[in-house]
Amino acid sequence: MIERLREGPYAILRWAMPKVNVLNAESVAAFREAIESVLQDPTIEGIVITSRNREFLAGADLETVQALVEAGDPQTIYASSWAVQETFLRLERGGKPVVAALNGSALGGGYELALACHHRIAVADPAIELGLPETTLGLMPGGGGTQRLPRKIGLTAALELILEGRRLRPQEALQKGLIEATVETPEALIEAALRWLSQKPLATNPWIKDSAGPEALFKNLAHSPVFSAAIARLREKTYGHYPGLEYCLRAIYEGLHVPFEEALRIESRYFAKTLATRTARAMVKTLFLERQRLLNLPHRPKGIPPASIQKVAILGGGMMGRAIAYVCAQAGYDTWVKDTTEAALTQAQAFSENLLERAQKRGYLTPARAQTLRQHLHFTIDYADLAGADLVIEAVFEDRAVKSQVYREVLPYLSPKGILASNTSTLPITSLAEAAGYEERFIGLHFFSPAERMPLLEVILGQKTGEETLAWALDFAQRIGKVPIVVRDSRGFFTSRVFGMYVREGLRMLLEGIPPALIENLGRQAGMPVGPLALADEVSISLMYSILRQTERDLGVSLSEDPVAKVGPLFVEQLGRVGRKAGGGFYEYPTDGRKKYLWPRLHELFLPRSVNPAEYADLMDRFLYVQTAEALRTYAEGVLLDKRDGDVGSILGWGFAPFTGGVFHFIEWVGESTFHARAAQLVQRYGDRFSIV
Repeated sequence: MIERLREGPYAILRWAMPKVNVLNAESVAAFREAIESVLQDPTIEGIVITSRNREFLAGADLETVQALVEAGDPQTIYASSWAVQETFLRLERGGKPVVAALNGSALGGGYELALACHHRIAVADPAIELGLPETTLGLMPGGGGTQRLPRKIGLTAALELILEGRRLRPQEALQKGLIEATVETPEALIEAALRWLSQKPLATNPWIKDSAGPEALFKNLAHSPVFSAAIARLREKTYGHYPGLEYCLRAIYEGLHVPFEEALRIESRYFAKTLATRTARAMVKTLFLERQRLLNLPHRPKGIPPASIQKVAILGGGMMGRAIAYVCAQAGYDTWVKDTTEAALTQAQAFSENLLERAQKRGYLTPARAQTLRQHLHFTIDYADLAGADLVIEAVFEDRAVKSQVYREVLPYLSPKGILASNTSTLPITSLAEAAGYEERFIGLHFFSPAERMPLLEVILGQKTGEETLAWALDFAQRIGKVPIVVRDSRGFFTSRVFGMYVREGLRMLLEGIPPALIENLGRQAGMPVGPLALADEVSISLMYSILRQTERDLGVSLSEDPVAKVGPLFVEQLGRVGRKAGGGFYEYPTDGRKKYLWPRLHELFLPRSVNPAEYADLMDRFLYVQTAEALRTYAEGVLLDKRDGDVGSILGWGFAPFTGGVFHFIEWVGESTFHARAAQLVQRYGDRFSIV
């Protein structure tokens, strides 16, 4: 588990766990034993800590964390945290200089171990990530991170990194002071570490010089405006939904007033309080355990060989198509973008170049890697260039006739076992497959915008989609780094049906006379990342209206009661305000650098009424309950295979109140009896869309 090597007067301790290096009771005990053995060896003058695995140390074993959360015993949680703290403190104060040789990612407890060392060197590999991302899982650092990082890089910079849970690549980490040096290759890492030890450095860190009390540098921070600003920003962004962030801030503040070891104890106490919250339980379960389950492809049919996909073609170089192409090229696929005009292809290529330049500036890509990625991307107006494509992803306008036409045109160029996929967000896959005349090897691959960043991929089965097609689609998702959920066919599938309810509820409120700013603010206060009107602009009002009209044509019915049917004609046909891509919708999007703001004329078109603050609770609950009610309907109809998939999909796909654990876990988070009583109340007040299956 911990290998001990010798290089002259120096010891090399190398983490070597069977699968992934993590902190758990067994590994911490083994590491403590290894530390003691070298600290008590008089022939050892210094220590290098590194890893034999791809990662340096992935942090806490979150299955162990989940077990602690489920047990809910603060004393047990505290003891677990303090065992790590004591081990790191022993290393830091052991009297021998220690250098962390970071050959791979060091996140959470992994970076906290590096902080407890006296020097940090990382390989300058853009694939490596460093930082303290615990807060993104509803947790907080519990291995000294809240105390060492502010003392190392300064309070303001540390607060930003800890509270936002940012992960940095080595280049940016070096610039911000998280590490002291980088090397170009893994082979040079140990050599650089030993060279630093050969300079006979002091075996100390600046923050432990004064063990009797807080460092002089921090004595005046009790009244620092930095904390006031941090509290205000935290409240503005989270509305109090994430107790781990508040406890994290308290640990930093209180720790600055006491001797360093007591500061670590304060952190462990707040760590225990954080893990005892329902938010921590919900987020760890969904965003780690269930997400990890999906990454292991539980819905992949057994016994089918790995996908044989070499060449990928994207039909349509618009906003979605060009982003999907970039993701495929990143994964190493030979990727072709097909559009009808050179102008569209030029824009698609410019999009990729912009992403490549930004990634290089931030240290996410080396120039050589960027050039390789460019070589994977091709742009064409000629179908013949797509010949032999193993996977074709259609990303054209949501119009059945347009899609059917491109299917007919591209089919002759597919490889013999090629797969045809649609990025449609709403049109039933079965009907598209029938129109293409290619049903067994047709599937839905619904990406989320912006596709180059959003981690979810909704994989939609048509009635005749073959098992090999599903297997290949899931292998493709795994290779491009997306988290796949598998759903059966339905108009709108799972994601569009459910998050569409959030947008529609916002439009209903607008039609009811609820002031637009209040709608947006209450949407965010309910836990959604953006207000429903802003989301409507992002999705595009014209797209929502087009989908509504296509649905009416397909079903032969009138959907006049849908709020999109009432708002769409005004904004699309009369005003031409179709959303962000056109520079105006419910919001204005100035080009002079000013922040977007609600369109002032909304108050003329939708006369606002006065709203009693007592109504706010109903408005916020409407946003969340209407989504959960629709999610339950999709599950009852057999569209969604597993509620756990829906929880992951709802958070990763459109940001459903992450602190609740997802659209289904929301019921447990509220409490089942409370949830059903409240849903019944909303049905009585606002209608059957809140009814629970």
